[in-house]
Amino acid sequence: MLRALPLLLLAACAASRAGLGEIRLRPYTQLAGYPDVFAVQEGRIFNPQVDVALEPDGCVRGTIGQSPLQLCSKAEKAPPEKEGDVVEHWAGVSGDVTLELEDHAKRLRMDGYLKVGNGGTLPVQATLPIGQGAQWEELRKHPVLLALAAAAAGVRGEPTENMKPE
Repeated sequence: MLRALPLLLLAACAASRAGLGEIRLRPYTQLAGYPDVFAVQEGRIFNPQVDVALEPDGCVRGTIGQSPLQLCSKAEKAPPEKEGDVVEHWAGVSGDVTLELEDHAKRLRMDGYLKVGNGGTLPVQATLPIGQGAQWEELRKHPVLLALAAAAAGVRGEPTENMKPE
């Protein structure tokens, strides 16, 4: 019974979060492929391969594939490139990621890596357009969730002019 307690607490916490909608992400090189679909809740993004949530202590925890994930918001960060942009730095046992909301929070630029599996790394290097709707507003508030989902979905590089968020 004691072993099941953490899982029950996690399930109870997830159940109390409001659902906000879904987003679809796919690698920029696979425009004809099926996108990965992620559900967005308050402070959480998930699908069968990714489940990460922002915790009250300022850390994001969960899993990507079979790998546990823990990153915490860091005070040290570079200044934004343009006035009005927002920079965040997340680091911990699972990697190191710098995020910048650009162009009045219409784009997220991300750079860094995640540690996954047995010593492997997953690059977190892309620029993502950010869409409209309640789910996208939540991801503007917590861009680390979008960055983790995009990395897991294989999004790398820069979008072309005709790409719009789904």
